[in-house]
Amino acid sequence: MYTIAVDIGGTFTDVIAIDGRDGRAHMGKALTTPADLQQGVMDGLANAAEGIGIGIGELLSSAGRMVHATTQSSNAVFAFAGARTAVLTTRGFGDTLTIMRATGRVAGLSVFERHHYRATAKPRMLVDERDIFEVTERVDADGDVVTPLDEAQVRAIAGELQARGYRAVAVAYLFSHQNPAHERRTAEILREAAPELYVSASADIAPVMGEYERSATALFNAYVGPVIDSYLARLERTLADAGLKQKLLIVQANGGLATVAQTVPIYTIESGPAAGVVGACHMAERLGFPNVIATDVGGTTFKVAVIEGGKWNYSTQTVLNQYQLRLPMIDLASIGSGGGSIAWVDGGRLRIGPQSASSDPGPACYGLGGREPTVTDADVVLGYISPGHFLGGRMKLHYDRAVEAIRERIADPLFGGDVIAAAAGIRKVVDSQMADLIRKSTLERGYDPREFVMMAYGGAGPVHAASYAVEAGARKLIVPYFATVHSAYGAALSDIRFSLQFSEPIVLPNAPERIEAIFAAMEAQGAEALARADVPEARRGFRRWVEARYRRQVHQLRIPAPPRIDAAALPELARAFEQEYERLFGPGSGLSDAGVELINYGVDAIGSVDKAPWNRAPSGTAAKPAGSRKTYCPRRQAMIDTPIHDGPSLPPGTRIEGPAVIEHPGTTIVVLAGQTATIDPYLHTHIATGIGEN
Repeated sequence: MYTIAVDIGGTFTDVIAIDGRDGRAHMGKALTTPADLQQGVMDGLANAAEGIGIGIGELLSSAGRMVHATTQSSNAVFAFAGARTAVLTTRGFGDTLTIMRATGRVAGLSVFERHHYRATAKPRMLVDERDIFEVTERVDADGDVVTPLDEAQVRAIAGELQARGYRAVAVAYLFSHQNPAHERRTAEILREAAPELYVSASADIAPVMGEYERSATALFNAYVGPVIDSYLARLERTLADAGLKQKLLIVQANGGLATVAQTVPIYTIESGPAAGVVGACHMAERLGFPNVIATDVGGTTFKVAVIEGGKWNYSTQTVLNQYQLRLPMIDLASIGSGGGSIAWVDGGRLRIGPQSASSDPGPACYGLGGREPTVTDADVVLGYISPGHFLGGRMKLHYDRAVEAIRERIADPLFGGDVIAAAAGIRKVVDSQMADLIRKSTLERGYDPREFVMMAYGGAGPVHAASYAVEAGARKLIVPYFATVHSAYGAALSDIRFSLQFSEPIVLPNAPERIEAIFAAMEAQGAEALARADVPEARRGFRRWVEARYRRQVHQLRIPAPPRIDAAALPELARAFEQEYERLFGPGSGLSDAGVELINYGVDAIGSVDKAPWNRAPSGTAAKPAGSRKTYCPRRQAMIDTPIHDGPSLPPGTRIEGPAVIEHPGTTIVVLAGQTATIDPYLHTHIATGIGEN
């Protein structure tokens, strides 16, 4: 009866339960519990069940589908809390991970950080030379065996790994994407000789060109593999004991779901934000907006994704801790700016983040031991967040502690003791950081924000969106009704999805039969994976894509590929690439005489799931403000009396002129002076930002 989805964030664990009969959604929210993430999950489920009026056991037992977006892989990577991992590589190539790319010192760093190049360094290594074992074997660029695999050497290494206490091993041989036989045989030997080891073969995780990227991806998967496997196994048992009868489905970075048995651990990186983009795409389609800038403000980060023509983009490369990986991942730009981001003074300048108070100890206003001023503390001081209404009144905030933290750390050093000015400064800086990331994700990629609707979600998104939307140039802003648990909502709507990849350089218009054979092989693998996930044939679909480049260039662009490749399709594929190239880099920038070369090929195998219906809310009379309080007005640079509206009681058609505050149980929507908010038939809030109006 219910589709239940859970998303663990840095500060809160979000739950949504959607009734498949009428589409009604019920929200649950609890503090994330870093010491034992399961506790936060169960607390959030209990809160959702309480809202429905049933027990947690009844909720779980009536679930038709249970979906989980996890932060465990992210936590293990960023906290360097993964398993002790070894690497097996081709003899003579043991320094691949150490050498990295030339950009290794600055990969993933901000422009500001890159300017201080002498302060940059290569990232902390997950493995060093003592953890890297060179194996006698060699496959050439065409996939032909030059040197056979020394199986006896692999067995000897397996014994050494056991003796030295390794828990995981990554196998990354040269050109394994062309011929994975040596890697897979090595994995077989390791599993036979040392069954307790978690084994990650690069040809299975990232079967694409790029020796370093493929090796790094296999390494990260091995590093987080034991952590993820243990967590998911324990969570499955806990949920089953509590009443869940269905398979637990895990959100992947590609925006799709997989069963626990089919989950590739590293693919769960950023699964929550990816689910948020899925939810934004679904909402945009239902509301009739094909072009959307999705913005997600949580407790620790601010994330941006662009949806164009009703489809999200995929990244061609993912950077984690300055390592460059190849993952099938929704293209999300991110900075360390969120509700829990800490404000600090840097040589007389105000900085926000990337450090976060997280949920433990949390912002100062939480009263849980945090003493550093955060963005949430500033929002409380400025009157945007009510201390008595936080989480629908379930959690009381401490205004005085927020004031004290801001006065001590920010106001006294920079603002002459003026706490309101300091709080307004914190908000201005963080909103500017967010707007800057939006510009980088749009203008620098050939998109005009004025032609897009902006969507804001996450617990802190609606509090700040009216400010950063204006600065970024967006004319219209939409806040989903369940904005505070939007990523969980997106997870509940996600389809089963398996992303397959393959590399082989082919210059167009050569070899249409070979290109079609590559796609057909991946589609066969995808069909097999969907069958293992119990997806019936009638619900299976396939989407093809290629990454192409002009010959002798280094970087490639991703474009859709037709469902059938023949000689007639290749010129169209080349034209599609050139159009995308010129959209990004400007008219006339194409180099058609150089020729177009296909590099990577991919197939998304999709198993569609039922989506709950959308029902219009009943009409009603316009509700009056529930009250008023002092909030900060940027236009007047002063605290002014501001109408406060109860969000859940606002009927469709309600029109609210700013300045105003709309309070929901899990978030607060700020409407600035000169802006107008309107409630649509589905209770989502549409805000005209005032851009382009006289």
